[in-house]
Amino acid sequence: MNKGLFIITGANGGMGKAITRAIAGMGVPVIMACRNVERAAGVRDEIVRETGNGRVELHQLDLASVASIRSFVDGLNGREVSVLVNNAGIMCRDFTTTEDGLEMTVGVNYVGTWLLTNWLLPNMGKTGKTRIINTSSVTCKMGEIGDHFFELDPEHYRRFKAYPNSKLAILMFTAELARRVQGRAITVNAVDPGVVNTGMITMHKWYDPLADVFFRPFIKSPERGAMTAILLATSDRYVNVSGGFFRNKRQVGVPKAVLDGEACRKLWFQTEQLVAGLVGSKLKKGEN
Repeated sequence: MNKGLFIITGANGGMGKAITRAIAGMGVPVIMACRNVERAAGVRDEIVRETGNGRVELHQLDLASVASIRSFVDGLNGREVSVLVNNAGIMCRDFTTTEDGLEMTVGVNYVGTWLLTNWLLPNMGKTGKTRIINTSSVTCKMGEIGDHFFELDPEHYRRFKAYPNSKLAILMFTAELARRVQGRAITVNAVDPGVVNTGMITMHKWYDPLADVFFRPFIKSPERGAMTAILLATSDRYVNVSGGFFRNKRQVGVPKAVLDGEACRKLWFQTEQLVAGLVGSKLKKGEN
């Protein structure tokens, strides 16, 4: 197993906490990248006590803010990253926007993750293998990347569409990034953790109470949901595997859109243009 630096986003709760605890227990250096560092500080202390690993760091990272992502990356001072677990995610009940004006679910789950990963690429694969693990969802099968993917408004916002769309986009990003880093010491894969009993489930119950009661027995604990990501991050078996989608510790098929190389490249190009506009705006304001 790689003994270098691990970064885990959304590391202070649910599945992120379970991943962090397991990785920290292996004695490697870990950065918990969390939006609310005050809330996460207690979790960090708890994990250090449980694992005896004093190399668990806590850094502030808000994927809803270009400035925060830039600050996080700059704060690493070029440290080499061995494993990046893009775990943080959100599903907003109502329409809201990021600091930079994007719809929040797509902005955090996809655009923020895309930007963080790309800005960290220079820190990867320099002296050893780097693994990137992205978190998708079984709901990606219901996703669709239409012409207005980035242009949701309050009138047309539907949380049960925005979330699957963002998770399909993550899979397409995984496929395209895997193609782009071929020949480098970097691999990128995606996981579907299943339906995990986290804060997202607590805040967003099923459509009605009876459905919630029916599905509850199928919901995994955060520890079970984290197992596939932990395996991909640490097992030598997957050191050379890239571009895959994994569920329950096995590689599975992907939606047709992910197999469409042209569609994946188009989404990458559109994201690149969008991000260039956001970053350019920050530069003009002297914020970056």
